[in-house]
Amino acid sequence: MESRSTVTHDGVVEMIEGSHVRIRFVAQSACAACHARGVCSISNTEEKFVDIEYPQADLSVGEQVEVVLEQRQGYKAVLFGYGLPLIVLLAVLISVLAITQREGLSALIGIGSLVPYYLIIYLFRKKIGKSIEFRIRKTD
Repeated sequence: MESRSTVTHDGVVEMIEGSHVRIRFVAQSACAACHARGVCSISNTEEKFVDIEYPQADLSVGEQVEVVLEQRQGYKAVLFGYGLPLIVLLAVLISVLAITQREGLSALIGIGSLVPYYLIIYLFRKKIGKSIEFRIRKTD
């Protein structure tokens, strides 16, 4: 049994190439579990994939597994994906607005400032990916 400090998703092995495993799982919004989701247009589910290095050879395509991520590593991913870009956007927006007093220009430059941010994230994706470790647990 995993501790409370983990996040788990049920998934299916989609592909295996050497020690590289691709898992497909369905990510659901909080309202997707609601009893009224059938009549509500807000609820959504989305199919997602995660690539994991798994050196053991005891998996097969189509097998049911559970993807496990430590909660603190999930927080790190949210920080890189949402928190830091928000801080960059707001800092640039406020700075440019204070200098130019032009809201439209400030908004465009603020949004444009995210391009280098995400480019840097893309360039360091392997290093960041190594710091966020998914685990696979076979389900019976």
